[in-house]
Amino acid sequence: MRGFLVPILLLLTFAGCSSNSIPNDTLVVGIESNPTQLDPRLATDAYSVRISHLLFDGLLRFNEKGEAIPWIAKNWLNPDPLTYIFTLRSSISFHDGTPLTASDVVYTFESMKDPQLRSPNLATLEALDSVTATHANTVVFRLKEPYIPFLHLLDIGIVPQRQVEQDPQGFRKNPIGTGPFQLDAWKVDDALVLTANLHHFLISPHLKKVIFKIIPNDTTRLLELRKGSVEFVQNAVSPDLLPFLSRSKRLEIIETEGTSYSYLGMNLQDSVLKNLQVRQAMAYALNREEIVQYLLENKAELAAGPLAPPIFGHTDSVEKFFHDPEKAKALLDEAGYEDPDGEGPLPRFSLSYKTTDNPLRKRIAEVLKLQLASVGIELQVRTYEWGTFFSDIQKGNFQLFTLTWVGISEPDILYYLFHSKSAPPQGANRGHYQNVEVDALLEEGRRTLDPEERKKIYREVQKILAEDLPYISLWYPHTLIVMDKRIRGFIPYPNGAFDSFIQVHKETAL
Repeated sequence: MRGFLVPILLLLTFAGCSSNSIPNDTLVVGIESNPTQLDPRLATDAYSVRISHLLFDGLLRFNEKGEAIPWIAKNWLNPDPLTYIFTLRSSISFHDGTPLTASDVVYTFESMKDPQLRSPNLATLEALDSVTATHANTVVFRLKEPYIPFLHLLDIGIVPQRQVEQDPQGFRKNPIGTGPFQLDAWKVDDALVLTANLHHFLISPHLKKVIFKIIPNDTTRLLELRKGSVEFVQNAVSPDLLPFLSRSKRLEIIETEGTSYSYLGMNLQDSVLKNLQVRQAMAYALNREEIVQYLLENKAELAAGPLAPPIFGHTDSVEKFFHDPEKAKALLDEAGYEDPDGEGPLPRFSLSYKTTDNPLRKRIAEVLKLQLASVGIELQVRTYEWGTFFSDIQKGNFQLFTLTWVGISEPDILYYLFHSKSAPPQGANRGHYQNVEVDALLEEGRRTLDPEERKKIYREVQKILAEDLPYISLWYPHTLIVMDKRIRGFIPYPNGAFDSFIQVHKETAL
């Protein structure tokens, strides 16, 4: 595992540390891949969501503690469980100077409810009956039934109706919001340049410019960190390189508990993977502890389910699968997949596994391949650049894959992931998991007012998911940030949001 470290250290040693010539009002952020798109109604991958949240404003915004803050809406009323009335702030303009109106708010939510848009929020918005503008600055949401996590939907960015309707393709290439930053340039596979919105209705960023440099190669990203041509990365450095980076007098490393969730996803429509005993055998075959210790340098905690410990409703009182190859083999025998040649080289069956071409992901893939091979399952590893990989996952073109859910803050995420109505494009039930009892519990969890009863519901859901294994839970990765020590005001968010870039500034000297 350590062999990968040597060439990188040599490169860094010879590269040296050139002086940082980045202006003091500019922040350069290194990211691994392009955002797939910046329309907030359609964004699903981490970089799309995080960057679009700087370009667009929602009715509300949530701080690092998960508390709702009035944003486009200056206040709201909830006169009954089915009605929410929002009063908008006055004099809010989109980046092109067009005034934001209540009609834009209505359009944003109505468009997401239109199946033709194929918004991933479609299933989540099922509880919304109507949204109407009753005044130039008043919007009324009416629900079909009580929906407790409703407010969490309202940080979705509001889009300009006229611009989107006139030129939808142009809007996706050059998105116009009301956010604290606006898109100045976007060169695919190179960089996105955001400039401060000097006319923002609520906040004036200290930074005049934020540049997101797209650097897929780990070594190049590290070289740029060392040289000072990149000043900030988040969860984009292999954990085994952190000790080396910690010796830099210019860099600071921040490690915090996160709410992200890494998992092995499976296509439950596949003739092999639809067999529960096969999925159980795979779970017993994996040695997650070994991966966390040696590849992740203990920068993660073993996961019991999609909800990390900080999230409301989390429980680890569920069925767990620890490394037990003999039990895995017995389950495969029971499932009818007997070893064709005992201790010989022939596998019981083969499965295709997709991942990105990120070096750490490739190393994890090779370890998974070895672990599954030890019980007779051949893994055919397929690596792709991020855009191709994610497109395949969204289309359901996979047998096995690994991904990490980021931005989890509410247990209703389980509806989006596992309700039978959340199959793409309505949601993210990409493995096509179906369980009538889970569906009923997830629907009940949305409308249950009592927090303790709601907690019981989600704990029961997690218990069933742990038994059914639509995902094999892997780990909860820590949030790892490497940044220039001159950066001030950055607050890590459990969900990895970039929102605190709004208040970031840089000191002139260490």
